[in-house]
Amino acid sequence: MTALTAARLLAPALALLPVLSACVSTSSNPSAARASVLAGIVSRASACNAGSPRATTLERFLQSERERGATPEQVSGARSAYIAVSEAQTINQGVRPEPCTAEERVTLRGQMNTVRANRFETL
Repeated sequence: MTALTAARLLAPALALLPVLSACVSTSSNPSAARASVLAGIVSRASACNAGSPRATTLERFLQSERERGATPEQVSGARSAYIAVSEAQTINQGVRPEPCTAEERVTLRGQMNTVRANRFETL
């Protein structure tokens, strides 16, 4: 399969990325909305070489959501949102790489320091 064929196959999935963000950022599941933001930060930081997440980042985030009082359904929705947004961003970066500015790297490094310190309340 050529890169052009792969890009054509992935185009519909990439077109749904804004819709996916809207779906997970509803007020009915604030945990999913925060998970979506976290996935965006982690994915972009990785792409920009501005910090890497720990292997337990998602589990630590979900535990903090439980401590905030999230229901099992909200936690499940948060896990799904994180994974879906992460996968979509990975595919997007592979098909249409976005360069990183120096300012973006600085911002992402700060955000990743916050994530690594288990401070998810700012998401």
